[in-house]
Amino acid sequence: MQEVLDYFDNVVYNDLPAHLIYIPEMRLINRVDIFDIHLNYAIFSHRWLREGEPTFADMQNPAAKTGPGFEKLAKFCEKARAYNCIFAWSDTCCIDKNSSAELDEAIRSMFKWYRDAFICIVHLATSSSLDDLYNDPWFTRGWTLQELLAPEEIKFYGEKWISLPTNLDDKGPDQDAYHQHTLRTIATKMSWAAMRRTTRIEDTAYSLMGIFDVSLTIAYGEGERAFFRLLQAVRHQPSRHADQGVASWVRFYSP
Repeated sequence: MQEVLDYFDNVVYNDLPAHLIYIPEMRLINRVDIFDIHLNYAIFSHRWLREGEPTFADMQNPAAKTGPGFEKLAKFCEKARAYNCIFAWSDTCCIDKNSSAELDEAIRSMFKWYRDAFICIVHLATSSSLDDLYNDPWFTRGWTLQELLAPEEIKFYGEKWISLPTNLDDKGPDQDAYHQHTLRTIATKMSWAAMRRTTRIEDTAYSLMGIFDVSLTIAYGEGERAFFRLLQAVRHQPSRHADQGVASWVRFYSP
């Protein structure tokens, strides 16, 4: 019995996000209160609004659950329910950013959480048809690269939450050049990353940790030093192509 309990604790504390949205009640639940380690959760990928996104604190206050940001979150949860998920995760409100430990864990673990999600639901706020798809700013941002690469299954919705492709899963092996990203060379991944931008300069590095399977200390305020620490970590990987990959970043990247 103790072995079962130990296994349960190991999964809860190491595989699940610290907080999830319990969709039927639109409230946050702490992972220590999870009763089923085999749960399916949906995960959200989107570009943040300039203001009005629901925060961790807002989710504790029913009066704050209004406005365009919460409406977007509610639509995401509605789509998640269509995939039979009763739990969901969003980077806007499922991280207690007043806790440096929780924020640090989220940044380090985000690639894994996207990879382990049952479905990644993407909202492309400026796209209304397939013709708009690859011109959407979502495809230019740093953090969304891992949100494209990591999930096993992904679904794109447009501006009015209309399904863009008609597939249940828009990430079939023949539909996406990124699908088998683990088989791609370091140089190829570097070239993908070089075309994307982040608001915080440090996030250029932090958003790539999962893609390159490296770990960095999170230290906002260090500026471009984060990028050079990433290069060092990638260079020390046991791959004969690592140095070539780092050179490719230098060739493509323009800070």
